Amino acid sequence: MDFDNIELPNYTGTVVAPLGNTTYTAGELIEDLQDEQLEVDTTQAGILSLIYRDTTEFTDVDQIVVIDDNSNEGQIESPAEITNASPIEAGDLNFSQNLEFIYPIEDGEELDSLLYNGGTITITYESTFDVDLEFEMVINDIIDRNTGLPIVLNANVAPNGTGNQSQTLSGHITETTKNSTNENVFTGVFNGTLKIPEGGSVYATDVFQYRIDITDATFETIYGYFGEKNLSIDSQVIEMDFFDELDGDIKFNNPEVRLTIDNSFGVTMGLELNQIVSTNADGDQVTLSGSITESPQFVNAPDIYSVGSTTSSTIRINNSNSNIGELFSNAPNRLDFAINALSNYSNSNNIVPIEDRNFVDQNSSATTIMEIELPLELQISNIARNIDYSLEDIDFEEADSLFLRIKTLNRLPLSGTIDLQFLDIDSAVVYQLDQVTVFNSPEVPSNGKVQDPSENISFVKIYGEGIEALNNEPTLRLLLNIDSYDAINDTYVKIYADYELEIILGVQATLDIEL
Repeated sequence: MDFDNIELPNYTGTVVAPLGNTTYTAGELIEDLQDEQLEVDTTQAGILSLIYRDTTEFTDVDQIVVIDDNSNEGQIESPAEITNASPIEAGDLNFSQNLEFIYPIEDGEELDSLLYNGGTITITYESTFDVDLEFEMVINDIIDRNTGLPIVLNANVAPNGTGNQSQTLSGHITETTKNSTNENVFTGVFNGTLKIPEGGSVYATDVFQYRIDITDATFETIYGYFGEKNLSIDSQVIEMDFFDELDGDIKFNNPEVRLTIDNSFGVTMGLELNQIVSTNADGDQVTLSGSITESPQFVNAPDIYSVGSTTSSTIRINNSNSNIGELFSNAPNRLDFAINALSNYSNSNNIVPIEDRNFVDQNSSATTIMEIELPLELQISNIARNIDYSLEDIDFEEADSLFLRIKTLNRLPLSGTIDLQFLDIDSAVVYQLDQVTVFNSPEVPSNGKVQDPSENISFVKIYGEGIEALNNEPTLRLLLNIDSYDAINDTYVKIYADYELEIILGVQATLDIEL
């Protein structure tokens, strides 16, 4: 028998091959977005929440109180008039004079005390006496904190002599009071001894001129009342790449910004929140407004007996006190925060009473911890997401006809259409079919929590260029075009962490093969 001449019929049949089964939780759909600053958290009710966090620190003591170098000049007048001193007149002539030194401060605030880390006090002097002078200048109100003794500047001055002497201020404290003209002052006493020889002269016009300089002072702590000043607390930009990743519109029902201020300055503050601006990719801006911007927000402070401690205050910006919903409905890719403050602000109708004293410490700071929380109780329209499948092991070159089978099991309160794309190795689209199928949102019950998924199965016929793309290109992409449940009626839906969208993708081909 000659088998070479036997003619066999063509083989025809149907072949089914799975392409992939993908289950996305609601959290995974969000986490796929490229945004390094974005955190995905879950509320106690199980609702997903998007969180941005940032921290800034205000340490600029000079905005609160400035202590500059200062100088006090004065002179000690002659205690007597003696010409050609007799033996009886010759000898030591002691005299003294009480002194008052001004400690100037910007804007006339009150100083109580200054604890030094460093700095120098210097006396520069010139004597017009024609005799030797021994002196000590006791600065009663600059005290060594270890010994309790005042600083003493002393010297022996030759006739008509000049000189200077310096001492460190490290480890000392200046205690100040107010004089009759309401200036901050500290006091001292000058004790002098004129060494009058026989035949020597002291004239009534003779003087001891001096200048006391406090320079390069650094402080451990400053106490006083520092008045009301405008402070620049925080200026920052928060990049929100999350919104750049989404094409479409998204509205959050209950967005909130929490500002937690940990304040270790001994100065209360009132934050001004009227310079918070959201900007989207098109340059459209929305500025925060509402009652929270109409008056400063109180920030508490430790009292003078609690140096080194921190007082925490929390300010919440939400729908009840602002237009924050509009800021985030703008789909911003950046938020600009410029937060100013008023020092010594009170949370009553009155200013902080002057009896409530202030302090600043070398370690004082006001740390602002900002949390932007966007709970996924939302409304979305025309949002696009991609799901990719590998086609590297697919070969249907002999297929006469081909169908893609797309099955969705959806617990998310979202619905939409699915576009089909074939991508080459460079991720360029070489073939596309639009709206090949739909996936439907399940019904959302009155309690807002979906229990049972919505199921949909579609068959999409592929032919011609589509079959060629299926066999030759490495990637099949499903492009989901998403709307939230009942968005047309302004309904907001809650996205729970355990919600899932399952997509099962397969190929069904009819083969006609010549045997």
